[in-house]
Amino acid sequence: MIKSAVIAIVMLLTVCSMATADSTETFLLDTEWAFSVGVGENFYIGSHGGNVSEDIKYLTLLISRARIFHTFSGGSRVAYSLEGFVSYVRQESEDRYLVGATPFLIYNFNAYRKLIPWIEAGVGIAVTNLDPEGFGGDFGFTPQLGFGVRYALSSRQFIRISYRYHHISNAGLKDDNKSIDSNMFFAGYSFSF
Repeated sequence: MIKSAVIAIVMLLTVCSMATADSTETFLLDTEWAFSVGVGENFYIGSHGGNVSEDIKYLTLLISRARIFHTFSGGSRVAYSLEGFVSYVRQESEDRYLVGATPFLIYNFNAYRKLIPWIEAGVGIAVTNLDPEGFGGDFGFTPQLGFGVRYALSSRQFIRISYRYHHISNAGLKDDNKSIDSNMFFAGYSFSF
């Protein structure tokens, strides 16, 4: 299922970028760069949940580039973005890392007010040296869902806060496939042009 989601997102992003590549409308659309710092912690679903129970905490740096590809008549916008992340991770009492990239689809509810809420979804890939019991190795897929709000400092500069559900597993590529499920909270700055 996760493999199908990854393929579907990649295909959608490819079609969206091709659809706007030769259009004169492309020059009217915004590009946004965002930089955020966040913290997070995993949660244990229970013995039947299939995720790890060890204590894992994150300190994460996100850098992303988003491109608006459709603006609705009411001012809301749909964008695709590519985000890179680097995390310092504390697993029980050991230092670990998590590094990866994720393409996202983002729906901005209204692009013309000081507060601009959004929802986002994406599936990416990550490499890590996390090794809780039952976790399947150093490569994983990272389905994520989130929401947030931007506060407009000016017409092109924003302060951002957001929440994201973050999942890591190997999608059954190895016999051990317990997931790491986490709540992540971010704050940052973005600018568009």
